[in-house]
This record gives sequence, C-alpha cells and structure tokens, in this order.
Amino acid sequence: MVQLAHDYLIEYLTNKRAELAEQLFDEGVVHKDVVWDASHPTVGVEGMRHYLQDLSTAFPDFWVEIDQYATVDTNSIMVTYRGSATNLGEYHHHKATGHASNFEGANCFRFNHDRSRITHIDVYRSAFAEDLDEVGEKRQAQEGGFRELRLKRLVI
Repeated sequence: MVQLAHDYLIEYLTNKRAELAEQLFDEGVVHKDVVWDASHPTVGVEGMRHYLQDLSTAFPDFWVEIDQYATVDTNSIMVTYRGSATNLGEYHHHKATGHASNFEGANCFRFNHDRSRITHIDVYRSAFAEDLDEVGEKRQAQEGGFRELRLKRLVI
C-alpha cells in the first residue's frame, strides 16, 4: 500500500507518468478533492488520466514531497505531503494566473481486497491561489455581494 501511494504521489503526479495508471488504479477508482471540489469527483482509470493531463496543463511544475505515512486499517493509509505548483495553464475553466502556490495536504488512500490497486483517494489539502479566487467568485455570484444586500434594504 505504501508503494502504491508513493508511486501515485511521486511517479504519477510529480513525474507525470501517465503510463502507470493501469498499475495504480482499480477500474472504479474514485478521486475526490474533499475540501476544494467535492462535488466533482474523478472516476475510473481514464478519468485519472484526464485528471493528470489537466493538472499537468494547469500546473506544469507541480510537485509533492511525502512527509509521513500512517496506517488507518488493513486496506487504507493516510499520507501527508507538501508541495508547490505555478498556474501556467487553464484551471477550472479560468485562464492561467501565474500564481505560485505552496500547499500541504493529507490523502486517504483505500485499496482493493488484495491491496494491489487504489480504489479511493480522498484529498484534504490547503488551497492553491486559484481555489481561493474561485471560492470568492462563487460567493459573489450566490450572495450578490454586500452592495446588493444594502440596496435591497433601501428599497423596502
């Protein structure tokens, strides 16, 4: 399990080795960024290939360094890490910003019955600068912002 988690974070994501997808992931793998994009999980081996392509396009210098591994149960482990990435390409339908982000995170990996493939990856990480920008945009669109609230009160 440790080797699969290591290969995912270092070989697959950092070194961008898409050819490892079949070896690493169960056919029904589910990858979920629990904090920043929980409503859009990545599903399946092909989905994981697209995820790597999107990540590589948006953050070509993306890298992580593993800090610790911790056993959760006989089919799960937690891995803490830190890394860096510069947004040089489209990310969530937004143009490149050039922002450099340092981040930390913990992933919970779950494995199939014989622990030969990853079945779930739950990602808990600090934000990229682009994540914070996107949250601000969503809040403004949903709430209308302070000015709209103030104007509604004046109309009454």
